[in-house]
Amino acid sequence: MKRTIKNLLPLMLVVLVSVMAAFTADAARRTAKKNTKVYYLVCGSYSSLEKAKEASEFMSEVLYYPVYKTTVKGKTVYRLCCECYYSKKKAQARARELMGMNFSDSIWVWESNGLANCVYVPQSPADEPGVEDKPLVPIR
Repeated sequence: MKRTIKNLLPLMLVVLVSVMAAFTADAARRTAKKNTKVYYLVCGSYSSLEKAKEASEFMSEVLYYPVYKTTVKGKTVYRLCCECYYSKKKAQARARELMGMNFSDSIWVWESNGLANCVYVPQSPADEPGVEDKPLVPIR
């Protein structure tokens, strides 16, 4: 019995971390109301979900790039975003910082009314359990 518990302990820890991450993300989603501005750092914009997914998978070796769907001038676009903030000033500062590190040729800030519609999330760069299928959580 003790051996079984010892063997299951690592699995139980992974499940616990996954559940805690899910609760944290859900709490952030509930607190971000429709009229709350969220500022996303956009690293690429595409006209099709397939192209956005390809770019996301390619770029995920460096950073974590979920894909968000939005409409611009009546057309659907898919944006790769690496981070998001509740503060425009913090988002702009972080965009400048990332541009200086050469992670992308152009990173810009997208202002969204509330949380944007996440349509695709790649596996995290570190293959962290519990991170899959979760959109970005805004940083305060």
